[in-house]
Amino acid sequence: SKLPSPKTPTPSRQPFSNPFLLVAKQRLPVFGRGMIQYRQGKWGFRFALSLRGSVFPKALALALPCAVISASLNFAFRYYEVTDMGNVGINVLGGFSFILGFLVVFRSQQAYSRWWEGCTLLQQTRGEWFNAFSGCMAFCSSAPDKQEEVVRFQHRLVRLISMLYGAALNEVSEMRSNAFEFIDLDDFESEGLEYLGTSVSKCEIVLQWVQRLVVEAHNAGVLDVAPPILTRVFNHLGNGIVFFHNAQKLNDFPMPFPLSQIIIFMLIFHWMLTAVVTATSVESTIWVAFISFVVVFGFWGVHYIGMELEQPFGDDANDLPLREMQVDMNTLLREVMHVRARSPPKFEYDPACHKQLRTTTVSLEEYITRVVSMGDLRLNMTTSERRRTRPKRKSRLQSLWPQVLSPKANFQRDQSGDSEDAASTEGAAAVIPDGGAAERSSTDSSAGECHASFASDDDRPRPAPISTATSSPSGGCPVAGGGA
Repeated sequence: SKLPSPKTPTPSRQPFSNPFLLVAKQRLPVFGRGMIQYRQGKWGFRFALSLRGSVFPKALALALPCAVISASLNFAFRYYEVTDMGNVGINVLGGFSFILGFLVVFRSQQAYSRWWEGCTLLQQTRGEWFNAFSGCMAFCSSAPDKQEEVVRFQHRLVRLISMLYGAALNEVSEMRSNAFEFIDLDDFESEGLEYLGTSVSKCEIVLQWVQRLVVEAHNAGVLDVAPPILTRVFNHLGNGIVFFHNAQKLNDFPMPFPLSQIIIFMLIFHWMLTAVVTATSVESTIWVAFISFVVVFGFWGVHYIGMELEQPFGDDANDLPLREMQVDMNTLLREVMHVRARSPPKFEYDPACHKQLRTTTVSLEEYITRVVSMGDLRLNMTTSERRRTRPKRKSRLQSLWPQVLSPKANFQRDQSGDSEDAASTEGAAAVIPDGGAAERSSTDSSAGECHASFASDDDRPRPAPISTATSSPSGGCPVAGGGA
């Protein structure tokens, strides 16, 4: 009745033992569920009761005891008939609360500035290094005899860029597990990786590898670009390392110790002073407990917000999602490595229709889906058939165009309309002013939507008798000599 457990196949390649060079082929151990993503909703109350990443539990743990102690003191003072402190206690508490409130809010503002600066610097680092990689991909040679070297260079570069950004995140990270996703590192030289694992400046070492790889590729002809233009790649790499060092300072230089120390002591004194002053200044026990709870909860809550935000590279729910940022970077690199991303799509230029530069308001995903679905059908169409499949729409400029035409052009347009009704199906000569006559084959009378150009000494349209609507010799857009 007992079935043997299936044996798991042994992978052909084992991951590196160095934790920095760990290739996460399975799901990484996640201690937190990433940064909190929430929506405020229409009225802004949907997320208010969530406790994940909230400072409410910590603030409640200090506000509730203060409220209980204040109510107990108030009951005891009334029982033993202790005299009221008068306005002295209220004035002292008010002045103390003003100074403490300024310090707590100042620290929270500085903490949020550090949090936002860390997010901005890491995003700028990723953008600079991705631009450097994209530039190298665009500068690759298209010579047939260089394609094998180009492919080797591209695959080597994409792994080094992934390692570069992962090394940067590893150095700024304060998480308990620094396992990040890297693009396959198995076939690199083991001596170089061993040196990287023992180095204290992993990000700088990988950056040096990338810069040297670009220089070697340019000397070998893999990067077919002028040296002044290639310097843009080094500029992007240099800007990225500068942004990384600015982000690293957030870990190296915390909030000043005296500021944090004085805030903690003042909060403790404020906690005790609030309990005593409210107990002696307010008669109702319920109001004593409520006022003490609200005051203490507010001060400690704002203080804990600053503590949550001042170090943005940790495992807390409000810290930056470093692992997700590395995964996004690898996704971008893999998409650029796709064969369709290495060169722009082909474009069939049709002067008769593309010169108008028409605009379309449509969802890009829906438009791409529609074009792909019609791709197989349009491959077997001629140019004129493809033009007929386009939706016929007029822009505002096209609708107002007859009003701005000159009288001669209006007269010529009217002559063209009369000639279309009398057009014969046999070949005829279309007379163009000062341009001679050209014999063209006849088409159906509905092809008067495309326009012929006029050529004259003063570049002004002149009226000319036109007997029929003709089509271009290339079989493309039909030409009507009376169009404007």
